[in-house]
Amino acid sequence: MPTNKLWLEHTERAAWDSVEALRERLAKAEARVQSLLAGAPRVPELLDALEQAKLKYAQQADGLDAVVQELLARLERQEGELQRAKAPGPTVVSFAAPPPRPPLDSEDLEQPLRGAPEDEDFELSGFTNAMRRHSRTIEPVRDWERLLALAETKLDDLNELEGGPLREAAVELAILAGRIYAASRSAP
Repeated sequence: MPTNKLWLEHTERAAWDSVEALRERLAKAEARVQSLLAGAPRVPELLDALEQAKLKYAQQADGLDAVVQELLARLERQEGELQRAKAPGPTVVSFAAPPPRPPLDSEDLEQPLRGAPEDEDFELSGFTNAMRRHSRTIEPVRDWERLLALAETKLDDLNELEGGPLREAAVELAILAGRIYAASRSAP
């Protein structure tokens, strides 16, 4: 037997390292056994549940481990389907013309207003005809701030007018309101 001191120390250290490694493996095995023993009373319930799952979801599985594998695969498939269902669909862009808008004048508005005199000046159709005539004669203005200033001036003048001039000013004010609406739609 060799008596080299370095060799003896090396051998002793290797033996103790092996003993420590075996002790660690033994401790892990004991911990695993203890964790399994904690659920030991419920093992029959677990086996019954696995048998029911086999009958319902994994009839072709040979053992309980195959049942668990089949259940896990099924779960992954269903999660994938769920993710695909949650994903937004592709955005569809249509270059078709938008559907036509309903006309601004309804049939009810073309009839005389209830309770108003039968005079033609108070009928809505007369008002819209007057608007059409005046809109051709008034120069178009695209600046909505200028349009607002013109509308304010017309509103201030309404207090001083009566009869026909008042109706004419109301028509011009309505035309300005329409132009303000159009200018505001095209403004940023």
